[in-house]
Formats: sequence, structure tokens, C-alpha cells
Amino acid sequence: MPDLVMRDIAKKIMECMKTIIIDEKKDRFVIYTNGMGGKLVKKYLDVEFHIKPEYIIDNKSYDGKHILSIEQAKSCDNKGVYFLICSWHGDYYEEIRKKIYDAFPEEQIIDLFPRMKKLLPTDEEICNVLQYVNMYLEK
Repeated sequence: MPDLVMRDIAKKIMECMKTIIIDEKKDRFVIYTNGMGGKLVKKYLDVEFHIKPEYIIDNKSYDGKHILSIEQAKSCDNKGVYFLICSWHGDYYEEIRKKIYDAFPEEQIIDLFPRMKKLLPTDEEICNVLQYVNMYLEK
């Protein structure tokens, strides 16, 4: 199952990025966040299009040079760059997006996983379904 999910995620990244780069002619990006999704997007941009991100934003693991916090990123010249939301994490879906939308203009933000929350349930949603199923197993 995890391989199938990763294949679907990689396919979605490839489709979105081809549209953005080829059709929309955008080629300057900032990657947000530096998790698995960000690393996949960074590698895909490099291998397929020879594009390196301007920098990466991650509020948990930043070095102030190549990986910045949102506060550090706000002080950069971000004219002409697009912020790629590369996280599909269901448990922090809203929190991750709120931070970037609060910091930068909406027209510069591209969400690569706008509907992934529905595909990947939160821990709480999983527990609710299991409790529901358990009711029938006990009977």
C-alpha cells in the first residue's frame, strides 16, 4: 500500500510541475516544507528541468542559508518566485498552509496537494473508523 501511495504522489508532482513549468512558464521556486514531499519536488525539478530552488522553507529544520524559517524567508527578495506547498501531511494540513498564506501573497503560492487531505486521513479519523468497526465486531 505505501508504494502505491508514493507512486500516486510522484505522479501528481510530475503532472503539476510539468503544467507549471511548461504551460505557465514559471521557473523560480521556493520549496515549502523540507519533508518528504519537498525533497521529492526538489529532486524532480533538478533531474527533469535542471531547476534549483531559490531556497527551502522549513520552520523545524532550518540553517539560515539554504533552508530558512518563514520569518527569514519574509526578509528575502521574493519578487518573481513561486512558493510550492509540497506537503500532503493530513494531520498538519491546515496549519502548514495557514503559515505560508499568512506570510506571502496568494498569487505566488502553488499548492501541489490541495485535495490530499481527503486522501490521507488523520490519526483521529482512523481511530474513529476503527472504533465504529469495533462496535460491530463486539456484537
